[in-house]
Amino acid sequence: MEKLSVLWEKLSLSEGEGNMYKSDSFERGSGQVVAAKFLTHRALNMEAIARTFRPLWRTRSDFEVKDVGNHTVLFVFSDKTDAERVLLGQPWSYDKHLVSLRRLEQSIAVKDLDFNRTFFWVQIHDLPIGDMNPRSACEIGAIIGEVQSGMKEWGTQDGSSFMRLRVLVDTSQPLCRGRKICLEDGTVGWVRFKYERLPNLCYWCRLLTHSDKDCDLWVQSRGSLTESDQ
Repeated sequence: MEKLSVLWEKLSLSEGEGNMYKSDSFERGSGQVVAAKFLTHRALNMEAIARTFRPLWRTRSDFEVKDVGNHTVLFVFSDKTDAERVLLGQPWSYDKHLVSLRRLEQSIAVKDLDFNRTFFWVQIHDLPIGDMNPRSACEIGAIIGEVQSGMKEWGTQDGSSFMRLRVLVDTSQPLCRGRKICLEDGTVGWVRFKYERLPNLCYWCRLLTHSDKDCDLWVQSRGSLTESDQ
């Protein structure tokens, strides 16, 4: 698709249309507005959203909630630090559905934002002892998405150890469950991924964008899918 700047160059503009306005977003400080895409088909209630996130975020100052349509909401913070803390705290969910956040820069329109990527903390389990290190974990975890620099930790759960990474996940793609690895003796192993604070996930196609009963695979099968069809 052609960029807007290319398209309008092909148009014949009137004098008024061609009289360019210079944007001056002096009323909004950079980093204070966060756009959120709610991945649910249900109607959104701004008051309910505010009641949900105020105790979760525990911001130092209050924030405004503005509905801009298409299940997109603007959170307007009066304190830049509050906005940063909310972005760092991803992922967030509402009614168990993912809420994808983006910082709204002064030069970007809401309609041009891409909400297809969200940060998750991902645990990598069943790593061989020789691969229990940040470098190997990052190389293995790169199949999920972009690993955030400096965000690599050890963890323990049920007596077993795992590596923990902060990853920018492409939520328009099926969630990656794990990765095959070739061991030193030539045998093939499997490491599994566990996503912390994972919201609703389609059981059939592993997408975060819809529920099981809204999945095209489920609809096309007329409800005949089974666990073996995953």
